[in-house]
Amino acid sequence: MYDWSKIIAAGVGPIIVISACGLLCLAFYNRLAAVVTRLRAFHRERLHEQEALFRAQSAEPADELAIARHTELIGMLEVQTAHVTRRAHWIRQTLSCLLVTIGCLAICSMLVGMAVIFPWCYLLAVPLFVIGLLLLVLGVVFALIEMRHALDPVELESRFVRAIVQEYANFES
Repeated sequence: MYDWSKIIAAGVGPIIVISACGLLCLAFYNRLAAVVTRLRAFHRERLHEQEALFRAQSAEPADELAIARHTELIGMLEVQTAHVTRRAHWIRQTLSCLLVTIGCLAICSMLVGMAVIFPWCYLLAVPLFVIGLLLLVLGVVFALIEMRHALDPVELESRFVRAIVQEYANFES
């Protein structure tokens, strides 16, 4: 007869890492949702600016300053959209690594438990554990890359707004 408590205890090790990955997944799903929301806002802003550009071009006489301003804003929104889309891809890569880590470690945990009865299961469990940890590290690297670029769209927008405010200040002088 097997001691079932040893079987369960043997499989608990990888579950700790699975729990940590689950928390990371929750955080990155929330980040992805925020990024998608921001992308949708960019698309709405771009459509609004495109309509305003069309109105400025259709006006008699055409408002060249408004046309230039709307064109610049549309271009800036396109660049920001590209930056934020790139971030979304890094988040997706992070989540993919974390989810595959969970899968590897769940199977590893099951195999470690089964190894109490069938010792050959360790031959499968150990590589899965190592692969899972390597994927976890890769996911963290992707997360760091995404975090490194997180402020790029905001900095771009700040420079753009600063330039517009400066132009208005120069125009009024």
